[in-house]
Order: sequence, then C-alpha cells, then structure tokens
Amino acid sequence: MKFTIAKDELLKGLLSAGHAVGTASANPTLSSFKLEMTGKGLEITSSNGDISIWTLIPEYRGENQIIRNSSLGSVLINARIVTEVAKRLSGNEVTIEIIDNAIAKIDDGKSSFKLNCMDADEYPDIDFDKNGSSFVVACDALSKLTAQTAFAASDKNRPVLGAVNFKAEAGNLTATATDSARLSRKTISVEPNLRFSANIPAKTLSDIVKMFDNVEEVEISASREKIVFSFGTTIVTSRLISEDYPVSSSIVPQVFNYYLEINSQQLLNAIDRVSILSSDKASVVKLSMTADNVEISSSSDQNGSGIEKLTTIQFTGDRLDIAFNASFVSQAVKALGCEDVTFSFVGEMRPFVIKNPEDDSVVELITPMRMR
Repeated sequence: MKFTIAKDELLKGLLSAGHAVGTASANPTLSSFKLEMTGKGLEITSSNGDISIWTLIPEYRGENQIIRNSSLGSVLINARIVTEVAKRLSGNEVTIEIIDNAIAKIDDGKSSFKLNCMDADEYPDIDFDKNGSSFVVACDALSKLTAQTAFAASDKNRPVLGAVNFKAEAGNLTATATDSARLSRKTISVEPNLRFSANIPAKTLSDIVKMFDNVEEVEISASREKIVFSFGTTIVTSRLISEDYPVSSSIVPQVFNYYLEINSQQLLNAIDRVSILSSDKASVVKLSMTADNVEISSSSDQNGSGIEKLTTIQFTGDRLDIAFNASFVSQAVKALGCEDVTFSFVGEMRPFVIKNPEDDSVVELITPMRMR
C-alpha cells in the first residue's frame, strides 16, 4: 500500500478517529488505527471496545484531489504515534508507504519516519450496520441538545448515570441527564411514529458532536444494544448502557411558589465572585430573596464571607433563602445560553428549576444544599 495525501485532510481524519482509541487496552490492536486504501479512498477505523469509528477520506472532494498515486492495501499503525507525526510534519502533502507489512514509511519531502506496524487481519471485526429505529436530525440541533444536557451526567455512583437517555415517543425526542443531584432535559421534535429508549454514554455523545465538520444532518439508528451515528463520510457506533434509566418524569415540579427572573451574566459574575471564599470542593452559595432585595452570598469559617446585591431582577413571592452548589447553577445557566433566566422555587429544600423564559424545551433542575 502506498499513497500521497493532503496533510490537513489526513490529520483531520486521524483526529476524528482518535476519539475511539483507548489509552490502555487489553487488546493491543485497539491502540492502533486500521488504515485501508480502497477504491473509495483512505478508510480509517478505530475502536476502544465501547465506541468505534469509521471515517473515509475520499480521493476527491469536489474538484480538489486529496489522494494521488495510490495503491490498494491495509495496515495497523499505532494511533497516537501516527497522529503526533502528522501534527508535526510541515509539508502540505504526506506520502505513506507500507513496506513488507511491517514498516510504515511516512515522508513529507523534508522529514521521514519509519514506524512499526501490524497486519490488518489482526484487527477485530466491527459491526457498523444500522439496525433498529432510525431518524435524521440536524447536526446543529444534536450539538445544542448535547451541550444542554450531557454536562449533568456522572458515572461516579452508577454506570447509567454516566449516560444521556434518549427517549422517543409521540413525536418528541427527550434527552435527559442526571447525576442524582441535578437533572438536565431537552426535547426536540422527531417523526411521530418513532419509539425507543437508549442510554448513550455522555462522553461518547460529546465526542461525536465535536466531529461534525461541514455536515448538516446526522442519521441515528438505535437498537437494543448499540446506537449508530452516520454523518458525512463518518460512521460512529457505540454500545449502550443496558441498566434501566432512573424514572425522572415526576421529579420536575409543576407548581411553584416563588419566581426569580434575572440577567444571566450578572448572576454568573456574582456567583464567580462570592464563591472564591469557599474552601470546599463543592462551593456552596446562598440566594436570599425578597420583593425588594435579592442577594447572593458565601461564607467560610476559614476565609470569611462575601455578599453581593443583584440589581437586574424581578422576584415574586414571600422571602426565600436557598443554598446551592455554585458550579451546578453556573453550568445550567451557561447551558441555557440566553440573556435572562427564570428560577422557579417550591421551597428552600425542594428541587428548583432554571429555564430560558422564551424556550420551554429545556429544563435544568437543581437540588438545594443545606445552609450553614
């Protein structure tokens, strides 16, 4: 196998496939990329056992020739090393030649490397077939959905809490993530007859949307054991977490006694300032609200206390004091991505909801903390 390829295109393909390479694997072949030159172009395959990626660098992209002087073949090459080599090469084109299925010679006309490689037949067979329920969604919509939910997942307690649950029914796809102390939920419209539930590892979902590059739509196919994302010239397949996702439909309160509308940036700045006093890993801040005055504060026996009055606000209800994890609230407000946010409270020790007042499709729920 031998070919000359545009360096930027090669690096882009290697970086995309790199999302599925494990740092340490029981199977040494999974620390390698499978490179295969076919009549379509250069196919790059990677897998860590949980997520697998196939991406194609075509011979031509439009009228631009990307690959030339190619001969067919395949090989396994260490993923980390070949990516680092590609990053450091200064030429616009790279020639890769496989010698005796054992050495990969990589040359850009200035620098030359000879890397050990293995026979491609040693790589495990990977199933990229699309099975189960399939639908198409805009890449921008999936990216936004991921940004507004995946950050709330955590696998510290239970593997399923490290997942984002996709549930499709009645023309809606609802994505939910929770670490048991907070919950993020986003709903988008899909085909009316679509019905499935899948627990997708949050990291996998976050990695996939980073790979979107000049593509508008992604096809998603979900079966009982795996989910497949197809976009542009890339296919990603991921295992699903089989454990039942926690029932969350009844967690979000429907009736509230207090409402606070506030400027997002003013709130974020105030939280950032007062929380620096906390010596705990989970920085706790307190929101004190009346019709005439809203303040945010933090205190520490070791460092002292801080308080800031908020001005761009509208509060409805009797006096309320509520404490919360500063990071949780900041992440939720940033995920909503709007100028003003609305807080809806039931009481000081009941979960509260943060929303964009102009978008009901997203719900951010936070469990309060006990005040000192």
